[in-house]
Amino acid sequence: MDDFLKSKAMMPPGVAGALTTMITGTLVSQFGLPGNWTGLVISLLLGLAVWADKSVAIYYRIIYYIINSLTIYAVAIGVNTAGMAISYSNERISDPPVVERKVPPGQERFFQEWFPNK
Repeated sequence: MDDFLKSKAMMPPGVAGALTTMITGTLVSQFGLPGNWTGLVISLLLGLAVWADKSVAIYYRIIYYIINSLTIYAVAIGVNTAGMAISYSNERISDPPVVERKVPPGQERFFQEWFPNK
């Protein structure tokens, strides 16, 4: 457990990225929050775990905080994009007969576009 919370460990940002995707997906689908900003705020909050490692100098912790937070955000974006690709590829099955899967009215998808085109 001690190695898991070290500043230099790379496993925690990956796990935190998946956690960020779950939290952001829930907040976006249930409350309609913007996914890009919600994911960024959550990744910055989860990146604060770097400050638990007192064996590293303060300026290194600042650098690790920035790098880990951006890594968490990048992992979260990747997981969300992969989830969207999978869920939208199952939208239409082209084998005869054509079957279209629709989301019931009033129910939002978990994986949604975080960066809407304007």
